[in-house]
Amino acid sequence: MEDLLIEKDNIEKALAFYNIDIEDYKNRCYKCFDDIHKNNELKTRINNVLKLLYSHESEQLKLLWNENDLCKFLGESYNKFIHTIILLSGYEIHQENMNKYKFDTYQVLVHKNRVKECLMNDIYNRKLEGIRLSQVLWGIYFITIRLIEVGRLQYEYCNNKKGEYIKIHIPKGDKLLYNEVLNSIKNSKKEINKYFKIQNYEYYCESWLLSKEIAKLLDSNSNIAKFQQLFDITEGKNAIKDILNFVYDLQHINSYYDLPERTSLQSKIKDLLLDGKVIHIGIGKLKNDKLIMND
Repeated sequence: MEDLLIEKDNIEKALAFYNIDIEDYKNRCYKCFDDIHKNNELKTRINNVLKLLYSHESEQLKLLWNENDLCKFLGESYNKFIHTIILLSGYEIHQENMNKYKFDTYQVLVHKNRVKECLMNDIYNRKLEGIRLSQVLWGIYFITIRLIEVGRLQYEYCNNKKGEYIKIHIPKGDKLLYNEVLNSIKNSKKEINKYFKIQNYEYYCESWLLSKEIAKLLDSNSNIAKFQQLFDITEGKNAIKDILNFVYDLQHINSYYDLPERTSLQSKIKDLLLDGKVIHIGIGKLKNDKLIMND
């Protein structure tokens, strides 16, 4: 595989592809690119990372989800804006893949918007110096067409020794309205067959939203409670990392006493954590319910 690192002349094209038109952002990309090209060893290491990310070796990507950064590949101290350069380097691959899969206008817009979020949210919403590795990996999932989006939910094609299956993801943002969830699942069957070319599969979801501890905090008619009722759930790993990330927009916290209480759910979870309770991820298998699966 040839070098995948984006050329300087293509940075503006990549930003335009993802509808990013912020001068400061573009200048930071150019500055980071120039710094990379002053260090041949770093440039080689980045190309090695790019080859790993775009190699379609899903097991390798899974291992990277356990890392906080790329220090083991790029050295102990590196400019975190390199993560942005790494993700932008895949824009032509993204374009080629969307053409290959014959994406309709809806999927093209969704994919571009989701990668744009990966490129920008950490910098402009979380006020970080660069995007987190998790955002790079999530963007790569879109670029390599591991994911499609249908209404409220996202669907990831997965394949292991037991066969093919679909993993449901819940994008952050809008309320998890029950009818929108049902419509998404029903409509997903056609789209999954269209783009992933599979018909016999099961749906799984692994999320803090399926936590049994969280369920005890909620009214049975709440959106999250209704979502949980769609699945047969088993207990997974400790969910604190996801709780901090998705509920509080935090990477870490020194003391649970410092957690914000801007919503009733934040307050309830904070009380639970201060009481020494552990919250677990829920691993759900979608029930084969006629209400859900009917065409």
